Amino acid sequence: MRTVLGFIIFLLIPFSAFSDIKNNQSDLNYEAWETTVSRAEAVLLAGRASEKSLEILRDEIGELRSEFKSSININSDRISLVQIQLNALPAPPDDGTEDPLKERRNELKTLLNDLKIPGLRANDAFIQADTLISELDLLLRARQTDALLTSVESPLRPSIWAKSIAQLSGAFFAPLNELRSTEISDAQKITLKKQAVSIVALILGAVISWFVGLKITNSIETFKNKTSQRRLGTLTLPVSVLELLFKFLSVLLFVRALHLSGLIGLKGSLFLDQLPYFSALFLFALWLPKHLFSGDVGFLSSLNLNSNLTTNSNFGAAALVLILFDLTSTGLAQSSIDGDANAFATLIITLMASFILWRICKSITVIETLFAENKNVNEQLSSTFSSRLTYLINRFLLLSLLLAPVLVAVGYVNAGRELTQSVILSLGLISTVIIVQDYVIGLYLVVLGEEDDSKDKLIPILISFVLLLISLPFFAVIWGVRQRELLEIWSNFQSGFELGTIKLSPGLILGFLLIFTVGYMLTRLVQSALQTTVLPRTAMDSGAQTAIISGVGYVGIFLAAVVAFSTTGLDLSSLAIVAGALSVGIGFGLQNIVSNFVSGIILLIERPVSVGDWIEVSGKMGYVRDISVRSTRIETFDRSDVIIPNADLVSGVVTNYTRGNTVGRVIIPVGVAYGTDTKIVESVLKEIAEAHPKILKDPGPSIVFQGFGPDSLDFEIRAILGDVNWMLSIKSEINHQIAERFAKEGIEIPFAQREIWIKNPESITKT
Repeated sequence: MRTVLGFIIFLLIPFSAFSDIKNNQSDLNYEAWETTVSRAEAVLLAGRASEKSLEILRDEIGELRSEFKSSININSDRISLVQIQLNALPAPPDDGTEDPLKERRNELKTLLNDLKIPGLRANDAFIQADTLISELDLLLRARQTDALLTSVESPLRPSIWAKSIAQLSGAFFAPLNELRSTEISDAQKITLKKQAVSIVALILGAVISWFVGLKITNSIETFKNKTSQRRLGTLTLPVSVLELLFKFLSVLLFVRALHLSGLIGLKGSLFLDQLPYFSALFLFALWLPKHLFSGDVGFLSSLNLNSNLTTNSNFGAAALVLILFDLTSTGLAQSSIDGDANAFATLIITLMASFILWRICKSITVIETLFAENKNVNEQLSSTFSSRLTYLINRFLLLSLLLAPVLVAVGYVNAGRELTQSVILSLGLISTVIIVQDYVIGLYLVVLGEEDDSKDKLIPILISFVLLLISLPFFAVIWGVRQRELLEIWSNFQSGFELGTIKLSPGLILGFLLIFTVGYMLTRLVQSALQTTVLPRTAMDSGAQTAIISGVGYVGIFLAAVVAFSTTGLDLSSLAIVAGALSVGIGFGLQNIVSNFVSGIILLIERPVSVGDWIEVSGKMGYVRDISVRSTRIETFDRSDVIIPNADLVSGVVTNYTRGNTVGRVIIPVGVAYGTDTKIVESVLKEIAEAHPKILKDPGPSIVFQGFGPDSLDFEIRAILGDVNWMLSIKSEINHQIAERFAKEGIEIPFAQREIWIKNPESITKT
């Protein structure tokens, strides 16, 4: 009964799927899409629509394209199910007899085709929409290029200067003149009385917000004596950003109060609408040098920059240039000045910008000189990316400050203005990236308890690289790339690629890297906490502590990888064949590496050798300084590092002089001349050994008469030391005492003497 019921359900599934096909098709209005396509083709053919209309049309087509893309794989599960049913049917007979399942086979084929139709139609519409968007982007890009290359008459003509100055002064002072000439009506007086409380409250709030911002910055001074300089650096930037926000809020409240007063005319309202943007730009320009040249930021922290070099005037003047460019291009100015006045104003502002950029170039030249002077202090400084960056920025600024005025002077006003604006905005973005990069790296080092010299390690470098990648879209927008073009590039980038049956996309890869990085940082944080807080309070020796910290690191990295794979949904089951092939390669080519890796784990678990032990292996003697996954680093007594593969420590013979405790034996050979009283020698040596404070009394030292050497009577002092690490110094001290006592006792220390017998001396005499 269960079998029959299952078979009936199996047969009814395709028909239930078929009943929903029309519903899926009705989700997309293809008739409206055809109308949109006709309208877009007509617009592209005419080429007369405004840029705003083209952008609106592009957004409309983009939304439809997204819907089509999501519908390409519609009915995919049902298609797979019907295909499985069709493949499950037995093949038609080959002997020409009638196929008993012919009707069923045709039903499934028809159903399969019907299920594929919505996806195929959506795919066709997606391709058509993608083509239209590409054509619209080309048209918009061509118009943008034409606008930049549009040439007007040169603003260097003296005949237009007086007229242009009059128009510009009238346009810039128009809001003030409008306010002076406006008479307050009775209706405005009534409105002002009604809004008086709100206006006073807004102005009071603006004043309070401004002074709160100043107070927040001053409060950071109270922490200087209570916290370290590194931790203080992690607080300075957020506090300064908070100050910037309070000041900007103050401007917003003041602008709102002016609007509520009703006393501002049309032109004044246009200016007030832009005032928050202008104030934010100016405040940010004054904020940048305070942190860029603060002495704690990046590669500039090692340079002694004077106040003339780090003055805020260059940054404030650069912001003023951007504000003036915006004022000349707004409706406020466009309604009052003609093309000649606009070109003349652009020339004056561009010359001002070139002077500012020239001053910045002088500052960068001084920074380059300081880098060269510091070369003797830090040999790596001259070859860093930072020093090369200053060189490239300086040369680019020199080229820009010369090229922009020339472009405006010959009539390419738009090109010169865009070049100047892009250069100034790029400088601001570069400065911002430097500040954020240094802060993020500093915060990472503080959280993990790393030293400042760890900035050149892998994770800080990766952080810098990620921040650089994040800043690239902002640079692209500054230099004229439209935001929709960036979104288009990102959309194509997100589509990813297929590796076998695994589909990899940048979002998936970035998600994996982000999760793994967070897991890695948490692992390092736990290791730092164990190393500095937990383990030092236990009774474990240093070797056991090192083993636990290393084990936590390996387990944490493994768990971070597992969580990253599972969270991002990467299916690695299809890589089983590749893993099998790799296992063969490991068995042959990588067996030494795997052997060392396994040996490293054994060393951490069994701990026959720990960090700080004095060992001898493979003829090398020294102290164990580090045990990594693949090898162990030994510092010899001549201060050189020897890298020993972990497999040698596990499979070879290792002498550990300090395993478990530091007690060890020292043997000091002593030779005396023949004829010396051996009992006296023995008593003197024993007295010297027993008197030494670092030789144990139980068991006490022993004197051994080894035998009769070729040149001396050989004795040995054998003593047990409380700390074998002092063996060489104890040997030296005892030898000094032996030489002093033997001299007093008249005991001779022999030296080798040889008598040479010459055979046939007469033959030598004859020659």
